[in-house]
Amino acid sequence: MNRGKDEGRSSGNVEAFSLQLIEKGGDCEKIRQVACDMSGAYMSGVNLCFPKATLTIDKFHVKQLMLKAMDQVRREEQGKQRSRKRDAGKKLLMIPETRMTEQQSEKLQAISKEFPKTGRAFRMVQSLDTMYRCESYEDGKVVFNKLISWLRRSRLEPMKQVANTLEKYKQQILSYFFHRLTNAIAEGINSIIQSAKRRARGFRTIEGYVAAICLAVGKLKLSCPSLFA
Repeated sequence: MNRGKDEGRSSGNVEAFSLQLIEKGGDCEKIRQVACDMSGAYMSGVNLCFPKATLTIDKFHVKQLMLKAMDQVRREEQGKQRSRKRDAGKKLLMIPETRMTEQQSEKLQAISKEFPKTGRAFRMVQSLDTMYRCESYEDGKVVFNKLISWLRRSRLEPMKQVANTLEKYKQQILSYFFHRLTNAIAEGINSIIQSAKRRARGFRTIEGYVAAICLAVGKLKLSCPSLFA
């Protein structure tokens, strides 16, 4: 869900967006599909303001949920190691197995052998990727249900907690296979915004932050004074 220039995360942001849409001649009842994260505030706002829209939870946020749980498993399993050893494979484990080089795959095997719980959690994340590669809702649902069962039987508490969350939002997650809707464009814009924020080392006011956002992604055409004007 694109929040525009509103602050924070609340259903009020969704309402503000719907009012802007109406002001520009749009019709909220013609919105048929909405992608957002698992924020309860956003979801309730969408249901209220766009009653005819099908809600899809963006796969990027589902993947992030799994990655965070996997990293928690890794930290717990490696927690008693020395600091350098404790971060073994942290960056590597964030790479999808299908995109790993031969050298990275060999390193992954070594890490999985030394830290079997981490290796299992990694394979669960890859199962999620497999689900999103499915071509139909039926196939995706089969993989999803198998993944939920695996997570619950894993004896890895972070992964079991993820299973509960995925089950709670099952309908919204699987609706991806009907619409293939994601927040990829919005996430790309957000990446540029976060980069601008890091370069500035933060902002004193929200107004300054908004101005920086407009300059970074607003495609503004700013005229420069000419010596020959």
